[in-house]
Amino acid sequence: MKFNDLRDLEQIFLYAGDLRGINMRSKPFVGLSIREEAKWWNPFHISHDVTKAMDLPDNCVDIYQSEDVFEHIPKEELIDVINEIYRVLKPGGFFRLSIPDYRSELVYERSRKDEYGIPYFDPGGGGHYDEENKKVTGGGHVWFPLFETTVALLQSTEFTKIEFLHYYDILGRPILRDIDYSQCFVKRTPDYDDRVKDP
Repeated sequence: MKFNDLRDLEQIFLYAGDLRGINMRSKPFVGLSIREEAKWWNPFHISHDVTKAMDLPDNCVDIYQSEDVFEHIPKEELIDVINEIYRVLKPGGFFRLSIPDYRSELVYERSRKDEYGIPYFDPGGGGHYDEENKKVTGGGHVWFPLFETTVALLQSTEFTKIEFLHYYDILGRPILRDIDYSQCFVKRTPDYDDRVKDP
């Protein structure tokens, strides 16, 4: 599948990453993946690096969803990535960003931390930690989102209407607002992931 195949569709739903194992109860998404290619048994993928521009006109995408992808991209690159999503979204379009919250015990406890308790490597996020160069390699998490760092990131983009649904505030209190899963399914929430049921 190519971007050209989407141009004549009345509605376009894009998903950053592989659709494999994703519950697509909500909409017929097309995955944008650097690993997964469209195959005859699963044609709904476009080979695409989400850090690059999409070969689509402005204002043509209805929904763009990213779950467990953007923490693998250096934070300083994400402003351009998110502004590209803004460019292709229709007026009133919808972008859902789901990333791990490093105030969650699940991801914080499994992470390696410096002497100040700040994570520098999450083995559960993939990749390896290069001790010599002090950086994550091999596709792991390269930044460790918190509510306030994510707010700052999103406020640096073209998006003006931003709503946070599930997160830990700066005091470590869980905030759990209702999620409309009909727009796009998110599997790593207390509603669907037993590991984070509490909360």
